[in-house]
This record gives sequence, structure tokens and C-alpha cells, in this order.
Amino acid sequence: MEDTKPTQISIFNIIAVICSATFAIYSAKIVAFISSVVKSLSKPKPNPKVLAAKQKVGELKRELHGISPTGEFARYFKKDRELNKATDELTALEAENTSETARNLKIDTIVRVVMQVSALALLRYVSSITAYCIPDTIFWPFNLLVRFPAVFGNNSCPTEFAEVSGFALAFLMIHLINLIWRTFRPSSERKTTTDKKKN
Repeated sequence: MEDTKPTQISIFNIIAVICSATFAIYSAKIVAFISSVVKSLSKPKPNPKVLAAKQKVGELKRELHGISPTGEFARYFKKDRELNKATDELTALEAENTSETARNLKIDTIVRVVMQVSALALLRYVSSITAYCIPDTIFWPFNLLVRFPAVFGNNSCPTEFAEVSGFALAFLMIHLINLIWRTFRPSSERKTTTDKKKN
């Protein structure tokens, strides 16, 4: 039987394993955060015509509120027609510009795809990193779970041992740290979080 070389542990491998496990746990939050950053950085400058139209509509509304519809009937309805015309022009200008909702949806989709592809590539890389070798009877028949994402193993342990992947170890450690943090964090923080959820 050939001797297998142990996996080389390096700072880069440790960081890769931690990043991969962190993304697997908090992928939704990470994608949402990156999307919001990209949206804020790529936010287009407001169209001056739209800004001017909005200002005009606002001024006409203020003027209309200052006119009595019964006391100054003719002036009121003249201003009302001006407001309707200005509102229609603003609606047309906003329709010409790219919809902000469509832009945000496009950014969300692109960020999600890029992050998922990156996460899969990183997961593929860390699949060859083994943290420990343990007797294969300890977790039998769930040995496949502890060596995930290396489905068939990477032959870094003797045949009578099961591999515990770096990813599985990091995944478990992050969950334990999160559980300890939630259990022992100050009661004032827990109360604030509970109040926010109720609202």
C-alpha cells in the first residue's frame, strides 16, 4: 500500500476553508450586503430634467393648497390643470429613464450568480483539504457527511480511517461560535433584537 502525503496546511488553505464555510452559512446575508454596496456605488446620477419636473410639481402642489377652491374657483382649476400637465410630463420623463427596480433586479441577479460560481469554485478547491483522520466506525454510516465536499474521499487517511474535511470542521466551529454568542451575549442586546422582530 502506498503512503499518502498529508494535506499541507497553510494560511491560504485555512482562510479558504473559513471563507467557504462562512459563505455556506451566511450566503443570503453576504449576497444582500454585496448587492447593496454595488447598488450604492453604481447608482446613476439623477436626470436634471426629472429633478426640474419634480420641483415644478412640488411648487404647483404648494400653490394649489394655498388657493380656496370655492373662493377662487377659476384660479384654482387653472392651477389644477397646470399641475395635471406637469404630473403627466414627470411620469413620461420617469418612464423614459431606466427603471430603478429593473436595475436593482439585474444587479441582484448578477451578484448572486457571480457569488454562487465563486463559492462552488472555492468549495471545489477546499474539497482536498483534510483536517483530521478518525476511526471510520465513529461516524459510520455518516462518514460521507464529515468528509464533505470530498464525496469519495481524497486518500489522505489510511483505509480504516475516515477523513474529516476542513470544510466540515469550519462549518461546525462557526455554528458553535454563533450558538455560544447567542447564548451568552448581553441580555440588553437580546431584548433589542426581540423588540425589533416584534415590530
